[in-house]
Amino acid sequence: MHSTGKKTRKLTRPPRRGYALMLTMFFCLLFLVLLGVAWRGTASALRGQSIRDLQTRRDEGTIHALARAMALLETGSPPSDPYVCGVTLTTSQGEKSFTVTFTGEGENLWAVQAAPTASGEDPTPMPDTFAPDS
Repeated sequence: MHSTGKKTRKLTRPPRRGYALMLTMFFCLLFLVLLGVAWRGTASALRGQSIRDLQTRRDEGTIHALARAMALLETGSPPSDPYVCGVTLTTSQGEKSFTVTFTGEGENLWAVQAAPTASGEDPTPMPDTFAPDS
C-alpha cells in the first residue's frame, strides 16, 4: 500500500500489436512479386528480339541473292532449264556463297530459289545478264 492508503498499481505497458513486422513482410513480398512480373516481361522481350535478330541474319544473304536473281531475270531468260549459278555476297557475318536455281514453270514463268552453297559445291558464277551476245 501507498502512504495514501490506496492499493499499489502495477506499471504495465500497453500491449504490442506487431503490425510493423507484418507490414514489412507484406511490402517485401509485394516487391518480390513486382520484380518477378517485371523480370518475366523483360525476359520475354529479350527472347523475342533475339529471335528477330537471328531471323534477320539468317535471311539477309538469301534475300540479296534472290534480289540479284530477279534483276537478272529482267535481262532475259536463263540459257537452260533448270539453270544453277552461284553468287558470293557480303553479309554481316562476312563473305557467303549462295546457290541460285532458276526453274521454268511455263512460258516466261520462273521459280527462283536461293540457298547457302553447300561445302564441296562449286556452281558457275552468276552472269551479269541473260541477254544473248550480239
